Formats: sequence, C-alpha cells, structure tokens
Amino acid sequence: MSQSKGNESGAEPLAREHFRLTLDGMDHIVPIAAGETLLQAALTAGIDAPHSCTQGRCGSCMSWLRSGEVSMASTKALSKRKIERGYVLACQALPWSPEPIWLDFDL
Repeated sequence: MSQSKGNESGAEPLAREHFRLTLDGMDHIVPIAAGETLLQAALTAGIDAPHSCTQGRCGSCMSWLRSGEVSMASTKALSKRKIERGYVLACQALPWSPEPIWLDFDL
C-alpha cells in the first residue's frame, strides 16, 4: 500500500539509488540523488514528466504512488480524498520508506 506523509516531523527523507516511474505506457528506472524530489530526478534523467509550477500548487505533476512512501512539503493541489487514494505531487515527493518507490503518471 502506498502512502504519502507530510513532513511535520522534521525527519530526513530516506536516501535511495533509484525508483520506478511509469509514463505513457513505458516503465523507467530513474536514478535519484539524496534530497532530490521524484520530479527532479525524472527530469534529470531526461524523462519529460508533466509539471508546471514545481511548488505543489498547480497539480500538473499529480501521479499515483503505486508502492512505497513519500514525504511532501506541500499538498495544496491535492484533495484529502486524492491523498487517501495514493495520489502525490511528484514535485514535492521525497522517498520516505525502504520499500521500492513506484510512481505512475498514467492515471
């Protein structure tokens, strides 16, 4: 079960080497640096992931977290119901669990 967490605790996100990303029916293994959001990592890897404001306000980077947990500094563009269903903002999402992260843009 995927989850997203606010970052009220001040704890540091979990360092990872990579995560799985699905976009336009294709799966990618994306390298990620410590402290990098899932969106930043995708763009650095040359993946044209949907995005606009990168501040968590527009919702352009909304995606479904199929597995793993992330922490998001801002969730303004997501309703409580979407968060409960596992949607995240890739521009705000930092890895938060030891289990593999799988981010799916094909909503």
